[in-house]
Amino acid sequence: MNVRAYRSPRREQAAADTRTAILDAAELLFAEHGYARTTVAQVAAAADVAANTVYTSIGGKPQLVVALTERGTDDPNIARSLQDIDAMTDGTEIVRRLATGTAVTRRNQCHTIAVMWDNMTSDPLIAQAAEEAMKLTRARLAQVADRLAAIGALRKGITTERAADVLWFYFGFTAWRGLHDLGWDWADIEQWLAEQASGALLA
Repeated sequence: MNVRAYRSPRREQAAADTRTAILDAAELLFAEHGYARTTVAQVAAAADVAANTVYTSIGGKPQLVVALTERGTDDPNIARSLQDIDAMTDGTEIVRRLATGTAVTRRNQCHTIAVMWDNMTSDPLIAQAAEEAMKLTRARLAQVADRLAAIGALRKGITTERAADVLWFYFGFTAWRGLHDLGWDWADIEQWLAEQASGALLA
């Protein structure tokens, strides 16, 4: 006779809450003190858990960055933006919606992106997580390029592959971070990138 494994919803929720608290603490400490100067013990203290709980729930510092990166790429705002774009029939509106959605995600995940980007060469796990995040972001931008091509919004001579590259140039990680580091407001970055991408791509 097969015996079903017992599952406790309350225990699962408690574990999920603990994981969230640990990741929130790690994100804040990495942003305030830097990856190198932050210890697992500090993360545990900030999350109000034992250091061993951090290791058993997620792992060491590299695993914390990986988990933060994965949480960022799973941001529900991304799925909503792509869903909206898939229903749009105007190229300018699509690029604007992409800019708006990306602005929200980049603003929400700016600390995680900074930690990931600044520490890609420090650990193979972080490097792999960064590569996966970039690959997933490029794939999502390719979806937007496909939509622009499907409605005939691309300028003559621009292939969907080239459009995807242009969207990555404007809406990948580096443009947002570079302009924000220069002191640009998020709203100004969003508007400027939308205008530049539209001018480069649309008929």
